[in-house]
Amino acid sequence: MRSSLAAGLIFLGILAAPARPVHAMQFEPTQVSSTELVMDGRGPIVPGDTDRLTRALAGLPRIGGTLLALALDSAGGNVAEAKQMVDVIRAHQLPVVVPSNGQCASACFLLFAASPRRFAATDALVGVHSANQDGAETNTSLAVTTLMARDAADLGVPASIIGKMVETTPGRVAWLDPHDLSLMRVTVYNGDALGALRQPDPAQVRRDMPASTAFSSSPLPAARAGSSSGVTAGRDDHRAWDAWLGGLQGAYRDGAVFAQTQMYETRPGLCYGPNNLNRGDFTLGCDVARQRLAPVVAKLRASADYATGWNAPVAPISTREIVEQEYRGVYFCARQVMRLTLKMFQASDETHRRGLFTFGPNDNSRNVPQGSFMVEGSIGMDGGQMTLTPLKWVLQPPGYSWFGLIGGSEDGGKTFSGRLTDSGTCTRFTLARIPASTAFR
Repeated sequence: MRSSLAAGLIFLGILAAPARPVHAMQFEPTQVSSTELVMDGRGPIVPGDTDRLTRALAGLPRIGGTLLALALDSAGGNVAEAKQMVDVIRAHQLPVVVPSNGQCASACFLLFAASPRRFAATDALVGVHSANQDGAETNTSLAVTTLMARDAADLGVPASIIGKMVETTPGRVAWLDPHDLSLMRVTVYNGDALGALRQPDPAQVRRDMPASTAFSSSPLPAARAGSSSGVTAGRDDHRAWDAWLGGLQGAYRDGAVFAQTQMYETRPGLCYGPNNLNRGDFTLGCDVARQRLAPVVAKLRASADYATGWNAPVAPISTREIVEQEYRGVYFCARQVMRLTLKMFQASDETHRRGLFTFGPNDNSRNVPQGSFMVEGSIGMDGGQMTLTPLKWVLQPPGYSWFGLIGGSEDGGKTFSGRLTDSGTCTRFTLARIPASTAFR
């Protein structure tokens, strides 16, 4: 669905005929009150619909009235064209509604997902499925489905719905149920569409609230006492994430861990290599993890209670693992120097090892709290390279983020030095090997 796809190449199957024979989406403003308008958008999505929508919106000032929403009734159409219409909807911040007896499926779903405010009647249908080329599933259509899934994730569509999109073959539709709609924060109304559309935007209400009462929009909301339900939901979601992550292996797991380390970033690192090179299982694991984490990130930014639960320290891991080697040193954050300890555990696979980072105060950084988290990756204990990425918190101080290490040793593994990853203010580290001893953590 990126620019490399020629417009008009891929069509999502139109699985229900429009109410009247049209060959493009028709945009018609409807006056619903003396001061309010609704823009109807009915029919299949075809090349040129973006221009038609743009012209229809540009003509509204001449008609007069406030535009309440874009009302969609479409069974789908051209994916490339839908992608361009997504940009228009986002640029104009258009609310979108699927009216009574209407539907929004296939490519239309992207328009629905692009809206900052989504509404649907109780008898409306919103559905997803994978792409097809001339009615068949081909290598090209599979590629389009993958790109469509990524765009849906960028729009904040929950991973469970993206999964339905990918798994539902052409010729079938997975209709979203009430739970799916609630995950997408869709306002479902029964009969009174105008009443629903006229309700104030909850996000705008939060923006208008005094700073002391508005939710924090920072990537890591400060922990605070809050409702038990929100805290519990955050904790439960983190446990579910850990359970899923714990079942992964190899490069697929590495990609998922990378996605987690980037989840708070405004511009997260790419799952792909240089020149958009697909890195196989790493890229796939990273993409899938981002789809699963998208609703989590949305909840973290919307609710400080949820963030408190998600970021709550977990109980120390009880498994007794033999420490093969311990390193001690420091790392640098702005003008502070913090203490760092790394314990590497015995493993049969030298390329896939686990360890424990512990950080805390040093002589010139006595205000730094103690913290620790598990790491995973590779380390040449006899010299060579070190690449370790965060895996799971053991003890997380409020407001502190984890980090990874990339570096190397030039003295046979006696010392390592390099840079910190996934950290905005911390830069370099140095570690020295402690005389060999066997210990338990």
